[in-house]
Amino acid sequence: MNSLKPAPVKGITFFTPPSGTVVSGLDGNVRIDCGDFPLPLLDEDFASMDGEGPTYDMVGRGVYHILRADPDSLHGARYAEILRDAYPHYLSELATHIVMLDRKDVEISYLDRKINYLKIFALLEPDNGQLQFSIGTTYLEKGLRLSALHLATVTIYRAERFLKRALDLAPTDVNVLHKLGEFSYLVGRYEDAVRFWSDALGQLDDPSAKLSRSRLERVTAGVRPRIPVVDYLEAVRVALECLERQEAQEAAAILLDVLDDAVFCQEFPLAEIPYFLGLCYREMSMPTYAEEYLQEALKLDPEHADARRVLEELGTSP
Repeated sequence: MNSLKPAPVKGITFFTPPSGTVVSGLDGNVRIDCGDFPLPLLDEDFASMDGEGPTYDMVGRGVYHILRADPDSLHGARYAEILRDAYPHYLSELATHIVMLDRKDVEISYLDRKINYLKIFALLEPDNGQLQFSIGTTYLEKGLRLSALHLATVTIYRAERFLKRALDLAPTDVNVLHKLGEFSYLVGRYEDAVRFWSDALGQLDDPSAKLSRSRLERVTAGVRPRIPVVDYLEAVRVALECLERQEAQEAAAILLDVLDDAVFCQEFPLAEIPYFLGLCYREMSMPTYAEEYLQEALKLDPEHADARRVLEELGTSP
């Protein structure tokens, strides 16, 4: 057994028990063979051992913590097996959380949590195509959130690995083909998008398929964004960094280039882009232009509270 310790995780101390160590629990009904293997223990549990080995509860708390924090860690599959075999109530809790997260629109931190929880189950069922599909789909969802622009490119590309694995496991699954078409469109692989969508969209009734059909028709007719969508998201990220450095003129130039692509703007009517441009013009002491773009943000999203607030600060009613 590889005794190398995983990468550090906050709140965790790795402890390798002596060879042959067995931790038992539930009146001896559960036995965990853990000698010569780095166990993740909560810092406070490790400090309380006083020379004694870890207890059943200590092992459970540590394994549960590290898997939720970093399911990709070294020995992650072994930790997942311990959780399954000795602490099934923790797996039930994770499954409940995933169901709850599926039922509502959540913040980025919750999407990260959902991805990690799904990865734990994927460690136990590596050939479960639905789990691979769900992870890939959640990565795509996260990558398109403007609240996580600094991670958009890497997040969208991470989706590819899981979606391709799902396709390997279920080559004719129309939902997988649909999502791979979406991924391909986002990164500018338009021939792949046409191939995936052509095979899938005729068999889908999902509302999102309607948008994909429209994109398929446009791409087939040669109508597509000037640069891949993922590059536009990266450009918006760079513009925001300029704005944070009070380089409003540079930020405005980048955002104007983005808005100049009519195809992208039609496919992705993002209120945040004219909103950020309005902030640029406010910083440049050009209130007329600021008002114009803030009003445009409200047309795209009438509930955009920040755009409404800035307009009020400018002395203009929305």
